[in-house]
Amino acid sequence: YGYKVIHFNVEALTNSADFFIDLIDALYELEPEYLKKISKGWDTLTKPLSKIEELGAMSFKVKLKQSENWKQNWEELSLELINKIISLDDKVLFIIDEFPDMLNTMLQNNKKETITFLHHFRKIRLDKKTNNIKWLVSGSVNIRGVLDEEKLINTINDFKIEFLPSIQENEVNNFISSMLKQRGVIFNESILKTIYDSLGEPIPFFIQLFTQEIYRYWRREKNNINEIGTKEVKEIFNKHLLGESAKDKLQHYHSRIKMHYPDKLHEITYDILDSISKSESGISERQLYTQYQLKQDTPDNSETKIVFKSLMLRLDSDFYTYKNDNNIYDFKVHLIKIWWRKNWGQL
Repeated sequence: YGYKVIHFNVEALTNSADFFIDLIDALYELEPEYLKKISKGWDTLTKPLSKIEELGAMSFKVKLKQSENWKQNWEELSLELINKIISLDDKVLFIIDEFPDMLNTMLQNNKKETITFLHHFRKIRLDKKTNNIKWLVSGSVNIRGVLDEEKLINTINDFKIEFLPSIQENEVNNFISSMLKQRGVIFNESILKTIYDSLGEPIPFFIQLFTQEIYRYWRREKNNINEIGTKEVKEIFNKHLLGESAKDKLQHYHSRIKMHYPDKLHEITYDILDSISKSESGISERQLYTQYQLKQDTPDNSETKIVFKSLMLRLDSDFYTYKNDNNIYDFKVHLIKIWWRKNWGQL
């Protein structure tokens, strides 16, 4: 409450200048009147804004890039922007989505510039004058894993991790029941437990997808059955959620390892997840460590243990695995485990 909320996705960005240009472009789209206030007396924004009003067709972002040499002067220009926001004394919340993906690409393209950007961005966040500006950074890949590999974790040591609470079983049941009843689906209450057990960790997207597939099944078969029961739910789970319906989302869990994990850890990461997927109730940390040693051909010493533990922590934070109180690792999401076993664990 009381904040101007500016959301933008940075997944496709490749350099520091474009980050701040996209930030300004998001201001232009979401808070155009506020951006006009920021631009007063600042040619960097007034020129492209005036040309946009004249031409209309060309995007503001393109005009902004043309107005100044952002690639060379992004540090100076971004500080001017922040100072303009500070001077207006409004509360602003910037929500930056897929930030780790952007950093990963930048590190591959130009590590030196990325390091400069990270320190520059940190300096902006820690400046006491910017208390009216808040940053919410998110991503489907854990930012600590991306930066820890490059020994750059110190550039985000001011970040406060926000944990989203797990959805409780009664909340899952209420959601599924209301979704199905609103659509006229007749079902046996026993399917609620079957759905919960099939999914494991209740990720909202997969709950919605499962419910959607049940509705589609009911629409096709309602003249042939009296209600949706556990038999039908198991059939939907095996044929649809483990089939085409969730294929692109689930495949992302497999392919993103090659995108975001170090090359030297690709093979062992896949090996570990393959092994866990084939287990009934998980694998002990000791067994996985032995597997890691043999695969990587490394001695049993403190350095090997540190690298192994770092990998397992990363798999935990990236939502692949979790370790219980008995030091047993298993997949965090049952659906992903079954899908992984079916598509990759048998090779």
